[in-house]
Amino acid sequence: MNYVGGPETAGDKLKATEGWKDFNGLPSGNGTDEFGFSALPGGYGGSEDGFVFGFVYVGIIGEWWSASEGGEGSNYAYSREMAYLGGKFWSQTSFSKSVLFSVRCLKD
Repeated sequence: MNYVGGPETAGDKLKATEGWKDFNGLPSGNGTDEFGFSALPGGYGGSEDGFVFGFVYVGIIGEWWSASEGGEGSNYAYSREMAYLGGKFWSQTSFSKSVLFSVRCLKD
């Protein structure tokens, strides 16, 4: 996030140029994809006791797991989020690992 300009502008620079919906008459959430990351808004979903209850905000929010555990023990990990409006790339928030977020694999 710091490499691409910090949290206030990283979202615009990492979002795909297509695929982000307009929301409630507001401008498109598409970005400039300056670094070839092509982040798409997969939304997020949930599960409880192995039962998946669906995805929400597809096309509007992108939420990705980080590789860092944290929060309330080993059942929690950090995530990062981008939303349709604005260029912000939200900082890490701890969630239960039962939440269904996207995963982005990077080659070393």
